[in-house]
Amino acid sequence: MRDILPSGSDERRSIRNIPISSAPRRGRPVVEEDYREAAPRRRPRRFGRAFKWTLAVVLFGGLSLLLSAFFAGATVTVYPRTATVEVPARLEARLNAPLNALAYETFTVTRSATTATPATGTKTVSRQASGIITILNSYSSASQRLIANTRFEAPDGKIYRIRDSVTVPGQLQEKPGTATITAYADSPGSSYNKSGSINLVIAKFKEDKDPRATAFKVTAAGGFSGGFLGEEPAVAAGDLAKARDTLQKQLVEDIRAAASVGIPEGYISIPSALQLSYSEIAQSKGNGNNANLSQTATGKGIMLREGDLAAIIARQKVEEYGGEAIGFEDISQMAISLASTSKSSDEKLVLLLTGTPTLVWQFDPGALSQALLGKEKGAFQEVVNSFAPAIRKADASIRPFWEGSFPNDIAEIKIVVAKEE
Repeated sequence: MRDILPSGSDERRSIRNIPISSAPRRGRPVVEEDYREAAPRRRPRRFGRAFKWTLAVVLFGGLSLLLSAFFAGATVTVYPRTATVEVPARLEARLNAPLNALAYETFTVTRSATTATPATGTKTVSRQASGIITILNSYSSASQRLIANTRFEAPDGKIYRIRDSVTVPGQLQEKPGTATITAYADSPGSSYNKSGSINLVIAKFKEDKDPRATAFKVTAAGGFSGGFLGEEPAVAAGDLAKARDTLQKQLVEDIRAAASVGIPEGYISIPSALQLSYSEIAQSKGNGNNANLSQTATGKGIMLREGDLAAIIARQKVEEYGGEAIGFEDISQMAISLASTSKSSDEKLVLLLTGTPTLVWQFDPGALSQALLGKEKGAFQEVVNSFAPAIRKADASIRPFWEGSFPNDIAEIKIVVAKEE
């Protein structure tokens, strides 16, 4: 074998001539293969997942059933019939009104006030006690006239008299007619002074054993005061006039406030018709050089039943009105006052009205609930129609939604009165 050398080389090289390195030889790392068997992959268990979903649906459905049963019931939303009208300018009201006419009723409010004023020495006085009495006629529908000096007897036998005649109206629909007037003690002196409410009887009726003795109720709500015999602090005329103005201003405020909150539900009062009567000023010794002056006032007012007033207006302003129960949506939409030609003691009053109130037909929610008890959904409209014309339309919602009839328990039927916007 010939060695091949590049030309120009002086050296001969061959495998035999390659020097062997004395450095240790590196061996290539040996990779050992892992022959362990891999664990098999687990397939998802479709049956377990489906079971969980089914259980969740069942639980949700059961909870829904329980909640539906707990909140079971029906809500009925009612839209009553309404009519907005312009009120008549004038109406007449009578104390003893015939059928289909407007009737008025009276009420009384009594209040007392006291003030102190300087005294200038003393004076000898002989003064009778006085108080405002209210007379109720529950005997008949006929009026009863009581003449001046009519005697009224207190439980202790003390006699009080009226100085002017008074006519007590007859009762109306079992509501007694009323009249108020000031009564005076038969004699001067403090023994006739009585605090608090006092019941009296008409002495003549009692003596004659007349049944009117018990049918006529007489009350002095503020008692009797001012009776005195002897020396008392003297008050100058100017100071007395100022004290009277102070007392009466306070009494007017107190009586108007009491009248505004004391009107029975379903009635409307006429503020301009309130008439006040004042007792004599009672005088007593105060602290130091002062005298205490006290006075009692009774206000007699006029009130109308809202339903009666609404019906009278409807008869004049709503063509198709047939006498159904009716009221006002908001009574403040109308103003009412007493004509200057009338006073609250008249049996016939002229009322002045302004405004455009909304009249609302009335229905009995309890009767509607009773009529719906156990009825199927399909009978709802028929029941609603039986309450016409008071109910214009109504909607019902029954819970749970699959229930086909109204509850048998009236407590589970809720009636909501609404108005359309």
